[in-house]
Amino acid sequence: MNRNTSKLFVLIFIFIILCTVSFSDNTDPQSEIKTRTFLTDFISNQYRITTGSDLSVSRLYDIVDAIILSADTFGVSPLLIAAIIDTETNFRNIIGPLGELGYMQVRPGTAAYVVEKYKSNFETLGYGNSDKSWIEKRLLTDTNYNILIGTAYVKYLMGNYSDDIYKAIGWYNGGGNEIYARKIIYKLAEISANYPTI
Repeated sequence: MNRNTSKLFVLIFIFIILCTVSFSDNTDPQSEIKTRTFLTDFISNQYRITTGSDLSVSRLYDIVDAIILSADTFGVSPLLIAAIIDTETNFRNIIGPLGELGYMQVRPGTAAYVVEKYKSNFETLGYGNSDKSWIEKRLLTDTNYNILIGTAYVKYLMGNYSDDIYKAIGWYNGGGNEIYARKIIYKLAEISANYPTI
């Protein structure tokens, strides 16, 4: 890796840390409006680029609301959540080739583990059921649940790697995948270039 590339990765990493800190508290109404506006525009554009069609307004708002709820519940940047969803599924609710489900491509076994790990959070939100068949159905049919599970898993991985977001992101996709982590970092850099006020 040359020197300029290393500097770019350091700057992007600092940006991720700043996003995690500055977006973990949406008590400021202006901040939440700005975040919602960004998410609505970003998701609409990315979905249109991928599919050639527009995302339904109700589904768009479901995704935005789920990202905001998940960010607030687990203290993870909504920008990071959006970047992961865009990288995983381009905001499509799909079944992956290895049994991953929904927007954040989570396996039912991982979901069950995360529910147990953060049981009080999920019970408070009405999602305390850890039955695998219930989880499997819910991952594909409930936008809030899918994004909450994926976000909780990111939070869990960040805890495992002492808040090293780069490593946590690499493990989100399985196996400490550095290429995947770079895709997410690139996506965050793209977001900061296209939405400089965020």
